[in-house]
Amino acid sequence: MTHTGRGDARTEIFVSYSPADERWATWIAWQLEAAGYRTMLQAWDFVPGTNFIDFMDRGVSEADLVVAVLTRNYLGSRYGRLEWQAALRADPDNPSNKLVTVRLEDCPLDGLLSTITWVDLLGVADPDEARRLLLTRIRQALAGRAKPDEPPRFPAGPGARALHPPADPAPPAVRVPRARRAPAAEPAFPTAERAGGASAVTVLHVAGPRFGRGLAEA
Repeated sequence: MTHTGRGDARTEIFVSYSPADERWATWIAWQLEAAGYRTMLQAWDFVPGTNFIDFMDRGVSEADLVVAVLTRNYLGSRYGRLEWQAALRADPDNPSNKLVTVRLEDCPLDGLLSTITWVDLLGVADPDEARRLLLTRIRQALAGRAKPDEPPRFPAGPGARALHPPADPAPPAVRVPRARRAPAAEPAFPTAERAGGASAVTVLHVAGPRFGRGLAEA
């Protein structure tokens, strides 16, 4: 029997975001799935016939981790608030074990949400660096500790070398998503310029009035 739905795939990461930030959410989800994680997000999994409230409830409750895309749009979203609050209630003693926030804008955080250490992508323009920061924090959250991949340097001064050469861990196998609306190509890294968040400013220099004897006699 061939499965055409999501019933045979366990959700590891639920991406919570405002629809206004869909470009960022899909970029984040793509990087996570490329690294071997199974994600759920509205843009790809909210297909015709899906009950939105049921989708949101299952995504938050069944996922190992909830990734919240922090922007002003998200903080003002009613459903976004319901999602991150549900994630916090799932493990109130260790909220960062269930909720990881990704900060994209310099927006004020109040209450419980301000206690979560975020992945700070504010001002990061390099896709590779953004990917590294994201995957490192996700791996730490799922493992429940922040042990680095590379051994610490020998503490004998600034010139000390690493005890062993760094080794890149083998990426886990990528599981192919099914019955989704995921794009065939990787979403472009949504820099401020691509997302329409930056505008070009042209400064026109006009020479000021000139004064002097030569001008007066002209």
